[in-house]
Amino acid sequence: MTHSSSVSSTAEIATVMMVQTTSLDEQIASLTAAVGNLLKHVQARDDQLNKLHNKFQSAPASNEFEEQDLSVECNTSKGIPVSTNGFVSVEHVKNTVNEAIAKTYETRVQAFKSYVKPYTRRIEQLRMPENYQPPKFQQFNGHGILDNILLTLSKHATTLEPTEIF
Repeated sequence: MTHSSSVSSTAEIATVMMVQTTSLDEQIASLTAAVGNLLKHVQARDDQLNKLHNKFQSAPASNEFEEQDLSVECNTSKGIPVSTNGFVSVEHVKNTVNEAIAKTYETRVQAFKSYVKPYTRRIEQLRMPENYQPPKFQQFNGHGILDNILLTLSKHATTLEPTEIF
């Protein structure tokens, strides 16, 4: 009897798990509809791009703009040469950029030439006591660290027993 009740409960679990599932045919149909909508959207964008391209092709050439009379007047507030249409010449922009780069480079070079103390004025104004003696560090004898270690070991080895060295 327990075996039949476990089989029925398994069937109920499987039934619950199968709720809200779609068949393979339904999934293919929904994907087909999504691809169709995507194709329509792409076609609409392609049509818009073609219209813009045609509009651009039919626009007057840029040479006609260059041939127009562009009288240059000077803006009184900043001293920038501006045409009557409100455009700034390319040469003026290039010159302005070059001047800015040159000024930046010159200030950086000047900054490296001057010495800046790595500490604040307060630390600079601190005074050491008159009887202050700086700590004496180990003097370098010109031979090297290994010689100092061997010398120290040899001094201590004479006072120690051989078993204490190693």
